[in-house]
Amino acid sequence: MNTTSFTVDGDQLDLMDSDAHTFKGLGWVSCNNSSRLLMDYKAEQPATYQAILKLVFGGQHPLARMLKIEMGSDANTSSGTEPATIRHSGEEADVFRGAGFQLIADAKKIQPNLKTGLLRWGEPGFLRPLWQNITTDNPDHDVPEEAYEPMYQWYKKTIVAAYCKFGYLFDYIDPDRNETKHPMLTWIKWFGNRLRTDQTGFPEDFPVDRYHQIKLIAADQIYHTDFGNSVLKDPVLRKSLAAVGDHYNTDDGPNKPFSKLADQYQMEAWYSEGIAPMSSGKYRVRASAQTGIGGRQSGLDIANRIIKSYVNSRCSFYLIDTIVSAYYPGVKFSHKELIHANRPWSGYFEVDNVGLQILKHFTDFAKTGWYREDAWRILTSACDSGVGGTENLDTHTEAPSYMTLMAPDRQNYSIIFVNDSDQPRTYRLTLQHLTGCDQKDVTLWETSGPTKVNDPYDQNLKRPIKKIQPHNQALEILIKPHSILTATTLDLSKNDVMYDTPVTSLKPDHILDLKPAKDESILYQDDFDYSQEYLAERGGAPRYTTDQSGAFEVVRDENQHAVLQQMITEKERPLDWEYSFDPNMTLGDDHWRDYEVGIQVHFDNQTNQNTPSGNYVGIGLNEMIDKTGRLEDAPYVFRLTSNGGCELLKDNQVVQADYLSHFVLDDWHQVTFSAFGNHLQARVDQQRVFDWYDDHNPSFGGRIKVGTGYYHTQFRNLEIRKMARNSPLVTQHLDDLDARVTYQGAWQHQVGMSDTFWNRTVSIGETAPADTPATIDFDFSGSGFSLIGRQKTPSVLNVTIDDTINHWNLRPQKGHDKSANLTIDQLKDGQHHATIHLISGQYILDAIEWLTCEMPNDDLH
Repeated sequence: MNTTSFTVDGDQLDLMDSDAHTFKGLGWVSCNNSSRLLMDYKAEQPATYQAILKLVFGGQHPLARMLKIEMGSDANTSSGTEPATIRHSGEEADVFRGAGFQLIADAKKIQPNLKTGLLRWGEPGFLRPLWQNITTDNPDHDVPEEAYEPMYQWYKKTIVAAYCKFGYLFDYIDPDRNETKHPMLTWIKWFGNRLRTDQTGFPEDFPVDRYHQIKLIAADQIYHTDFGNSVLKDPVLRKSLAAVGDHYNTDDGPNKPFSKLADQYQMEAWYSEGIAPMSSGKYRVRASAQTGIGGRQSGLDIANRIIKSYVNSRCSFYLIDTIVSAYYPGVKFSHKELIHANRPWSGYFEVDNVGLQILKHFTDFAKTGWYREDAWRILTSACDSGVGGTENLDTHTEAPSYMTLMAPDRQNYSIIFVNDSDQPRTYRLTLQHLTGCDQKDVTLWETSGPTKVNDPYDQNLKRPIKKIQPHNQALEILIKPHSILTATTLDLSKNDVMYDTPVTSLKPDHILDLKPAKDESILYQDDFDYSQEYLAERGGAPRYTTDQSGAFEVVRDENQHAVLQQMITEKERPLDWEYSFDPNMTLGDDHWRDYEVGIQVHFDNQTNQNTPSGNYVGIGLNEMIDKTGRLEDAPYVFRLTSNGGCELLKDNQVVQADYLSHFVLDDWHQVTFSAFGNHLQARVDQQRVFDWYDDHNPSFGGRIKVGTGYYHTQFRNLEIRKMARNSPLVTQHLDDLDARVTYQGAWQHQVGMSDTFWNRTVSIGETAPADTPATIDFDFSGSGFSLIGRQKTPSVLNVTIDDTINHWNLRPQKGHDKSANLTIDQLKDGQHHATIHLISGQYILDAIEWLTCEMPNDDLH
């Protein structure tokens, strides 16, 4: 039996008036376009929007105590673009661009004392000439001091605008770049001094004294620990900062700089960006590894990170990127969230209830926050972590892992224990100097996986399992394998909020399918002629779009007609965080199949250009994966250049090219691009340009993309319509580890996979002896289904529908990530049962999609 003994000694509690050891709990990092679609929830699904924010920020024990946002630069910073508040020198800051600033304002209505943070990833184009050396090995030397004031003014104008529009000031700012390899020490000190002494250029009645009190945090590095040593050595730098932060790293440096800064100088240390649980707990319980709700990158792994990052480097705050993902899945780093909200037309959202309740084991049993709020303290002497790993804590998981939180009056305490191993662990506690609470009853609240294989995944989420009483100032507590347990003196038994039932969406999901009365074939249409109030509240952003590079905003043209315009030219192009491609945006429903996109385009003939090929428009079809954030991430792209050149691309390779003679640059042009099964067609002004069949591994279904060069290209009258009345649409999406999918035979069910897999899960079947064949069984409703997943090797399947063989020797195509490798359709619409037998080879299943033909069997085109 694994046994650990420790003492909970109230006399060891740090009660200084500082925040080095106050337990701040969790924060939400909103960045990289990850909150963009929340603007659509806010506009069209306000009840759902409020429910999501209350889930994160509401209640007596809120999940998150900070919202930290990206200071956007119009650059793709991994999964999308955050717009710059200022694009030209002298321009006023527009804090309605992007979701972040108004998200803070709305969150503060729920939690007025919510802390706020601001951090930039890149630099907008007007700062590019002065800051172009930011990416060198010595930016502190290579960026001239004359660059400092313009950068400071960008921050100042943005902070002031946020206060004037929304009524709040930021609490913390990192003036350096996100995840810099070479912190700019001189710049940080200069910025801190300028911030504290600036007296001019503020609006009337602006709280200048409070502005001077904004705190600085640095350097938000990733895996690096040298910055802490610099702060220790430099008293001016140390005085400039209130906090130090590091990303994806639970360990301190060899010299323990973060620990020394907290213990000796009372400075805050933060785990200032970390992951949310990956692969929802409801899927993890079905994994072949049999780690229950645990395993690498699980909620239990995150719980271990919270504990270890404090034990090893005194990080008293864990900020999650991201708590809510409101971008389209398929972008870089997707499927990394507690809540995903990417279907604003229906108002549907989904919660990882396991991950949520694991993290609430920390926040529900203490008062999180800062010392001026009477927050609970971390009792350093009663914390330990021996779990192995630096970022992913997936070795030596049988080692002790616990954190003790205590009220500053020492009247109550809570201890969080994590055990992500196959072996139970017993803890023996000695209680000392607890001013009366050493005799209080202690309630044990536990979260673990289902008791039996077929039990509901959520039957054991954060529930009180036992109440124990200290005996001779001692306690003994058993922690089950793959579980988290909080032992608390708080009496919460009558608090109904503590007994959280699984959180579900307020509304059911449905397809983005407008079906206007005049034309039921239309899936979606937008003339961009929104009200001025609507546009002002979202910085001109059109509905349901997510920018991957550049900025697409609705403006009025010279005739005062509403048009969608790409706003960033080469002159305004930002300094990238890592890399970005030509401007493009994503829109729509990944449940779409067999559709046509039509849009009117007008080329920019005023911006200086080097070659006509750089001035183009493009439409992408069937987008499911957007790893690089470029137009060509869509499997099919039609591109039209300003001199009439045309290209049809598949998987970023040109398959056909043509040229339109007598192409008039100054005219508006109607561009149409369609996919009907494997049949692709493109037209310009009703002239057919391409008519092509994809006979090798075609892609079926997905969202659309619209792209252009770095020009002020304009668009109007977007329309997306079904190609045929009997074209199927996806009505239901089942993950391969959904409880409604059952398996027999030789299968490996894996979680924690890459972001190219739905929910980061996959099931891999192998050919087995005839008496135990690898099979998949599931019920479905509709007229067919698709099996999703890219295949590594050929395989042969036998497909049985309702006990009748449908295909006895079916060979799936290779497929693409998140795309169909096999489709069975044209069945009678209704309830069916499918059985898939693996006859030979290896088969990879990522998901199952139900298909339904809702309309009569009658072509529209």
